[in-house]
Amino acid sequence: MSFPAWFIQTIQGRLNEVTAQIEHQSKPRQAFEEERKAFQALFASMDIARKPEFEYWEDKLSLKQSVLYERLYLQGLKDGMQLANAFAAPSVLSD
Repeated sequence: MSFPAWFIQTIQGRLNEVTAQIEHQSKPRQAFEEERKAFQALFASMDIARKPEFEYWEDKLSLKQSVLYERLYLQGLKDGMQLANAFAAPSVLSD
């Protein structure tokens, strides 16, 4: 089953909107900031193959992605429940 282009664009727009909101919340913002700082420390030197900063950055990147994916999942669940409820609710327009 393929979805209409307008539906895919609407879902992508919602995903972009929620991602932007998540990035500005305190817990995700902290994870994003820690990952950015770790990335900068990693590339402050050219020899990254033997640096513990690489592992540190990798850990922070993993944490950042986990926080983002968790929040996206929860928001998607909420949005899906609202959408299902809207489709299941009797329409005022149908009267």
